[in-house]
Formats: sequence, structure tokens, C-alpha cells
Amino acid sequence: MNSKKTQDISPELFLALLKRLQQITENEEAESFDISEIVAFLWNGAHRRLYPIQRPVAIDIDNLLNIEEQKKKVLANTTNFIKGRAANNVLLWGEKGTGKSSLIKGLLKKFSPVGLRMIQVFNQDINTIHYMYDFIYRHSYYRFIIFIDDLSFEKERSDYKALKTIMDGGLQEFPENLLFYATSNRRHLIPTKFSDSESDLVRPSDDIEEKISLSDRFGLRLGFYRIDEDSYLKIVQMYASKYKITIPQERLQRLAIEWSIQAGGRNGRIAEQFIKSL
Repeated sequence: MNSKKTQDISPELFLALLKRLQQITENEEAESFDISEIVAFLWNGAHRRLYPIQRPVAIDIDNLLNIEEQKKKVLANTTNFIKGRAANNVLLWGEKGTGKSSLIKGLLKKFSPVGLRMIQVFNQDINTIHYMYDFIYRHSYYRFIIFIDDLSFEKERSDYKALKTIMDGGLQEFPENLLFYATSNRRHLIPTKFSDSESDLVRPSDDIEEKISLSDRFGLRLGFYRIDEDSYLKIVQMYASKYKITIPQERLQRLAIEWSIQAGGRNGRIAEQFIKSL
């Protein structure tokens, strides 16, 4: 009897039921966490799933030195967002090791108690971001930041066009409780060369404008620059206190300068690496 009933089900109906069962299972898996307890997630685009981060980083923004103006603007923008006011997507661009990623990560410690939730997305999963929108809609009480670290596109890649549509929402309404915060070493995210204007295009300038228009989706764009020696030594001193390094200041500074010369630069990351070497 059961066998005959199974045979009466058309292949099309069977596939539809199977697909629906899969969707229900995926939704149950996706919701198998308490969002009031989980503040950070990792997005897996291949599986269309959010994975809770059990041990999120706890960065104290006050310990990020020499970027006071950037901190002030990012904190003001995020405060507006948390309070339901108008706020911008954020792009932090510039020199490596200057605190771009740390500044965004530090927002978790400061704002998660008042409703901020952060989702990290890797570059290869960017084109699947819109699959998260239903989840974000369902949890409208919370404010979500999609964090993309080291966002950039090679010249031959065209998926930056998809990201522009994803950030605009397309025909699908964009969640009002969502913003994008990204870091990049490039101001315009996509490399543009003077030689690009020598292509066979009728209007090569249009091609260049299209490539740099992605950064226009980020209303707040802040640059991070190389620091001078005095600023570098202040950061060294801060990390020395954090890691309880107790050697004479004159020797500490001399060693720090030697380390920066060998490392080929001066920034917060190099300062911390120097202190760890001690």
C-alpha cells in the first residue's frame, strides 16, 4: 500500500517536496543559535549558512593610537546606525597595519551590548551575500554590519558589478538594519592604470568610472596613512605596557627603530610584532 502511494507521486512533486524539506532543514540549522547570545558570525557562501563565532575578538578601541579622527567618524556613524538614524556604509582604505581591521572589530566590544551583530564575509563569498537578507529582516531588532576585510578585485574580475547590485538591493528591498563595513589597501578597490584609457573602447573613461564607482557605495571613506617615528614609538610604548616589558625607555626606542628599519616600515602591527619579539 505504501509502495503504491509512493508510485502515485510524480517526479516533479517529489523533487519539490525534497527541495522544501531541504529548505526547512537549512533554516532550522541556521536558527540553531540564540542571537541574543551570539554577537558575531561567519558566512559560508557555498553552503548558504551562518556559523556562530563562539569566541569573538575583544579589541579595545581606546588602545588604537594615531587614528583619532578616523575613530571619531566611525564611532559617530555606528552610533547613528545603532540608534536607527541615517548612517553610511564604511570603507577604510590605506596602508597595511595601520588599524583598519582592528577599528572595525573593536566595534563589537563597544556596541554588541546595545544590539550590534557582525557578520564576516570573505571575498569569495561576496556574490552570495543577498541570501542573508531574509535572516537579517527576521531579526529587525538587531543592527547588522557585514564586515569584509581586505576587499579588492583584480582588473580581470567583473564580480564587483554584482557587489554594487547587492549593496543597492536591486529589486529586493535592502534591509534597513544592515550596513557594509570594509577595509582595503586600495582606495578604489579595483586597480586602474593610465594604460586602461588606451583600450579599444569608444569611451574608455566610462570603463574606468564604472570600476571606481563601487567605492561610491561607501558613503564614509577614510584613509589610513604611514605614521612618523614619534607616533610609532608611542604605539611601541603602549604595547610595552600591555605586555609588561620593563627595559629602559632609551634602549626600547633604539631597538624599536632598528626593528622598523629591518621590517621596512612603521605601523601598529610592526610595533606589536617588535614587542612580541622581546
